[in-house]
Amino acid sequence: MLARHTLPIEWFDTVAQGRGTPEITRYFWKTERSRRLLLLRTLLDTVTDDPSLAGPLPPVKELAGVFEAAQKAEPEAFLDLLMHPQVGSSMAYVLRRHRGGASGSVPFWVDLGTIHLIALVAAAKCGVDWATQVPGRHGTVMLPGLGMARLTETPAQVVVDASVRGGRIELRHDGRTVDVPPTAGSGDDTTRHDGDRWLPLRKVSVGDDLRLTVWLDDLDPFRDLADPEPPARLAPDAFDRWTGLLGAAWSLLCRDHRHSAEALADGVVSLVPLKPEPGWDTRSASNGEAFGSVLVSEPPDATTLAVSLVHEFQHIKLGALMHLFHLTEEDDGSLYYAPWRDDPRPLAGLLQGIYAFFGIAEFWRRHRLSVTGRDRLLAEFDYLYARGQTVEALRSVRRAPALTGKGRAVIDGLERSAADWAADQTDPEVVRLTTLTADCHRVGWRLRHFVADPADVTALTRAWLAREPATAIAPAISAPHPVLRWAQRIPTFVRRRLFDDDGLSGSASPLAAADRYLVMGEPFAARAAYLEWIDAGPEDADDSILAWTGLALALGRTGADRAADALAQRPDLVRSVYGALRASGVAADPVAVAGWLAPVLSDSGS
Repeated sequence: MLARHTLPIEWFDTVAQGRGTPEITRYFWKTERSRRLLLLRTLLDTVTDDPSLAGPLPPVKELAGVFEAAQKAEPEAFLDLLMHPQVGSSMAYVLRRHRGGASGSVPFWVDLGTIHLIALVAAAKCGVDWATQVPGRHGTVMLPGLGMARLTETPAQVVVDASVRGGRIELRHDGRTVDVPPTAGSGDDTTRHDGDRWLPLRKVSVGDDLRLTVWLDDLDPFRDLADPEPPARLAPDAFDRWTGLLGAAWSLLCRDHRHSAEALADGVVSLVPLKPEPGWDTRSASNGEAFGSVLVSEPPDATTLAVSLVHEFQHIKLGALMHLFHLTEEDDGSLYYAPWRDDPRPLAGLLQGIYAFFGIAEFWRRHRLSVTGRDRLLAEFDYLYARGQTVEALRSVRRAPALTGKGRAVIDGLERSAADWAADQTDPEVVRLTTLTADCHRVGWRLRHFVADPADVTALTRAWLAREPATAIAPAISAPHPVLRWAQRIPTFVRRRLFDDDGLSGSASPLAAADRYLVMGEPFAARAAYLEWIDAGPEDADDSILAWTGLALALGRTGADRAADALAQRPDLVRSVYGALRASGVAADPVAVAGWLAPVLSDSGS
């Protein structure tokens, strides 16, 4: 059932420009179907030769006949099951674990047993009678695309007897039996209510003339990105909230972003609620081996969910293209600055981010025209911020030597699409705050992930003490910080400023006051406050990053352009040389040190 796929050049051009159509979405389902068949074949071939891998379960080689019979009897039903997003993620996880790419928290046979569960559901959907044994994970059995059976309260991993007769699945363990309802997997209202031993996988359908239908998956162990997760059943009120949010988000997309909605309607079939994490706003993600699945934490409003759907569908779409073409050469270990991430990114990850943030910018570009007042200002800020992030990343990635011809074609296409953005009329104050936020992240990122060469610091310190010009320097050493995120106060203050929040008055600390001055448009007061804080020399590493970042931003807004450029390019070097001078007992001015270093930084292209 494998096909040789050829992508029409006009469709490639459409995708390369960040766009999509329903026809392209349906085509990607076909290409992903071939990939899923190869994934199934690879998994079967990989584990068949070692019967011990299946532990107490039947040998994997016995499953091949079931798959073949199911595929022959009902090929479309078989493929529908195989294309369920979590079927793809589960098989990919098992292969990763077998190859050492995942450690796992249960015996390998439990994870491998997902292939037995897929075969069991395939037999039921395709009318193949069969009896076998399947794994029970912490007392439960997840039937992909159907739901979860609860057979025992024990946390241990158990072997469950299973059979299919006339399309009906029966599970048995320790005197308990679960008869899977005949409507399981249909998403009908009759299956949405939990029983004592059966939890259906629930389906939500929203929209009028254009429908979006998704599994609201809170059960499948393989619904997340990494290791298997226990079920996290949504309470009735939470389920209703998600349904309402999805309906409102979809109405917004259909009304104001019709072309995006049309391409997305058939491309997203599973919505996985993520747990919120402290310090994060709404989180979203997608998995290249779970085509059609979007993971997202509960958003505060429908607009946030709408932009999350657009964001993740961009990832899904580009992921399908990258399964057909190499956009980058083999990873050479190079890492890049992604304006939307706190950690350095490899080239392939940067491309995915660029593509997603192009979609985010396009969303906010249109959305800002449909709202008024403060909502308009916030939407314009989000548009300008995503626009700036995308344009900056496009410029940087163009120099990447590992881009293939197809990869450069995608960059060219996105740049052509983004060319229209420059003509948009924008509020000057929003532009100022957007630029401030972007500069804050970039300088802080460099302070965390760049390390000055100790030999350079020593040589520069000696040159300063001898009142000589700064000496030539080596490029920055990239040393990714082990902690992903760091505290940033300026982005928070910027949003308060957009809300005209009185919380910007008053001061909790001198450093917070300096940040507040900067956001309020008082750069000279901010500059003085940052210099005072740096001169006092507190040892807190996070606060040091905030202070030096703020000083770089303030200098650029008070006319100290040479010093500002030096701090923006190599804040790590300026801070290290200043610290070495202080350690030598020399009173130095950070602005003077930065200005002194500016010529060699400019000459070196750092």
